Amino acid sequence: MLFLLAAALQSQYSCKKDNSGAPVVKRVRLLDSTARDSFFIKALPGTAIVIQGANFDGLMSVSFNNLPAAVNTALSSATNILVRIPANTPTPATDPNVPNQIKVVTSHGQATYSFTVVPPGPTISSTSNENAVSGQTITITGSNFYSLSNIQFPGNINVTAFTVSPDATQVTVTVPAGITTGDSLRFTGKYGNGSSTFIFDNYLSSSTGYLANFDNGPYFGWQYWGGNKTSDGSLFPGNTGAYIEVHPVNTPITAGDGGWYSDNRAVMVAAGAWVGPNNMSDPISNYALKFEVSVSSPWTAGSMIIRSSALQDDKKTWAYLARYAPWETAPANKFVTTGWVTVTIPLTQFLSTATGNSAYNSSGTTAANFAALMGGTSSECDLMLINDGKTALTAFDAAFDNVRIVKVN
Repeated sequence: MLFLLAAALQSQYSCKKDNSGAPVVKRVRLLDSTARDSFFIKALPGTAIVIQGANFDGLMSVSFNNLPAAVNTALSSATNILVRIPANTPTPATDPNVPNQIKVVTSHGQATYSFTVVPPGPTISSTSNENAVSGQTITITGSNFYSLSNIQFPGNINVTAFTVSPDATQVTVTVPAGITTGDSLRFTGKYGNGSSTFIFDNYLSSSTGYLANFDNGPYFGWQYWGGNKTSDGSLFPGNTGAYIEVHPVNTPITAGDGGWYSDNRAVMVAAGAWVGPNNMSDPISNYALKFEVSVSSPWTAGSMIIRSSALQDDKKTWAYLARYAPWETAPANKFVTTGWVTVTIPLTQFLSTATGNSAYNSSGTTAANFAALMGGTSSECDLMLINDGKTALTAFDAAFDNVRIVKVN
């Protein structure tokens, strides 16, 4: 790479030294040879550029908004400096008083050039609840939420009232009325636009990978046992239709109790296609299991073991399991939610077990493909409450909804 860059510079520009005066910056262009005639006065952090001018011999430093950049003098000449704008360069978004300039310092003088380093556009990575209903407040997480002017919800519903965190990584906003299904969130801002990689408000989805919303229709997806099916909004406000409540009556659940199949301790999702037939060979690392959960009673022990299960020889397989135990990283080891939140579990967290073994095996391996993970072209996705810890689970009351497989990469 260094050889090619040096050769490119040497083939286009003279390397003759010029000690006749102070350095002069005339213009800036992209390093990309396909855009070599594109001169500009602003760029993103991390952009590789060529500073063109005169008298750059004896080069000592190059800085952007007073932040020094790494410069390899072997790749520069008296008329050209090859440099990459540092990724952490201050920008007007983070500091309104930045000088917006490049400074070139040589052994015989210095030069400045007006140049703006702009932040990247907004990027949306997740939201606290992807299926929030009108009137609910959600938190959208991502990066570069600088100088946002508008958030567009599905149905082209625009919202201009929201709160951005000081580090520009989170936005708090109330979901408007009238949103539709099957589209992304979209941001508009001074420094560019962005959209989510996930579908917002998709609980009535008609896409492959949607396994259960527990409402009457093509995505009912319940096996008629396990937890309690209800649509009571007084128990878990903000629900989108029916959901499954996991609320065992016989508590505490003692340490080592694996009886997930009794006392309302499971979300039993009927078998369905996790991906389309043309996607069976896709890397499972590109996908995740998602669902919404609302936890009203502090969760302090045990876990939800999640099983991909197909029928083989009239028996359900236990080949791959994942584990969901958010209380382990929650403050004071107590997990409770304020309303519904979206949970994302990468499919790479489903790990192999011994044949016929229903115990979670954290030392297992990931599946080679979807066929192995599901044991066929379709599979159940059962969420089962057990106490695999060393302390008793004194109480548990949580609701689950909108079980789906989503492409995330």
